[in-house]
Amino acid sequence: MEAYNAACDREAAFDPTALDGKAARGIAPPKSNWAQPIEQGPFRAYPVTGGITFTYGGLRVSDRGAVMREDGTEIAGLHACGEMVGGVFYEGYPGGSGLTSGAVFGRLAGTHAAA
Repeated sequence: MEAYNAACDREAAFDPTALDGKAARGIAPPKSNWAQPIEQGPFRAYPVTGGITFTYGGLRVSDRGAVMREDGTEIAGLHACGEMVGGVFYEGYPGGSGLTSGAVFGRLAGTHAAA
């Protein structure tokens, strides 16, 4: 904590609305913006994890869940579901539909992969 506080730029003005260049240099990893000294408690820590509900990209699949080549033909034995499937949310994300997409394409891909 002492090394971080010493590395904080105390001259530049803090601006939380823009990349302010208020850096903490000379530490690893360096912090390039919004570096503020941490000097007065009480402090609390909370575990945080990242998560992705879904992505907008992915592989093109057939109505059987088979991965498609660029020419539109299926790749034998290769199936995809869930986050790997692209093209589902072109116009936006209706709440809760990410899990539904995974379940639907998972069942399709599993059924046809086992055939």
